[in-house]
Amino acid sequence: MYKFKLCAIGECMIEIANIKDNKFIQSFAGDTLNFLSYLNKERINVDYLTSIGNSEINKNFFHFLKSKKISSKLIYVHPNKETGLYLIKNNKNGEKNFYYWRDDSAAKNYLNELNYKKFEVILEKYHYIYFSGITLSIISEKKQKDFYNLIKKLKKKKIIIIFDLNIRLKRWRNLKNLTKSLNIFLPYIDILFSTGEDMKNWKNNDSFEFFKKFVKNKKIKHAIFRKNAYLNYAIFNNKVFKVTNKIHKKIVDSSGAGDGYNAAYISKFLTSGDISLSLKSSHLLGSKIVMKKGAII
Repeated sequence: MYKFKLCAIGECMIEIANIKDNKFIQSFAGDTLNFLSYLNKERINVDYLTSIGNSEINKNFFHFLKSKKISSKLIYVHPNKETGLYLIKNNKNGEKNFYYWRDDSAAKNYLNELNYKKFEVILEKYHYIYFSGITLSIISEKKQKDFYNLIKKLKKKKIIIIFDLNIRLKRWRNLKNLTKSLNIFLPYIDILFSTGEDMKNWKNNDSFEFFKKFVKNKKIKHAIFRKNAYLNYAIFNNKVFKVTNKIHKKIVDSSGAGDGYNAAYISKFLTSGDISLSLKSSHLLGSKIVMKKGAII
């Protein structure tokens, strides 16, 4: 069976999830890791370009990767830095509040030290490259130029670039800095994921009509827009697909649901080419994730 090759670039973190009252459970997560965890490994070989610390707690991370069938060959164990950490607390509606300790993390340091020119030879062997707005937010403006050159060269070699906006305003110096970075990278994106919340945070407009004009302006031919849990859209070669979802239960924890949604969409699209089926598959997985605690169920 033919297998696609995909590499995600980003930051893995130690996750501390609130179960009940002041009880917590520890795992590993992060938007790009969540995405890789939920991909269909029967049809997609996955690698992760990131860095973790070398302390005792990180040894479990490699067991975790093995259980999720994620290759560790591109993961750098940093000798001096620790894996970033975040804590999740959910409100009564299941929506997440994040608290981060990641400003001096192994991944942030590594992605700002990396020789991206050398990685061109490694990454040109993949069919797909995946990264996010969170990935960009931890790379310095100076180093983003090197990363941009890498993405530009990979795109020229017909490698499909997948990007999740995943806007976290607190992770950026200011809105101007965020806009500058996104405007540089978006013209090289083949498949874009966004939510109404992303567009509201960035452009103060979460309407689908606005998003449709936005992707047309950026010349992105394939874009997926989750306006909210109910209304999901996809644009593919100027054709619009829409799915209206039914919500039956109150959510428990929304963390990781968007990343799982993206993974289910890509998995189904790569194997079937059917946009409507991909949207339905995405919602099905997302609806399962929000009923459990933690980003990766």
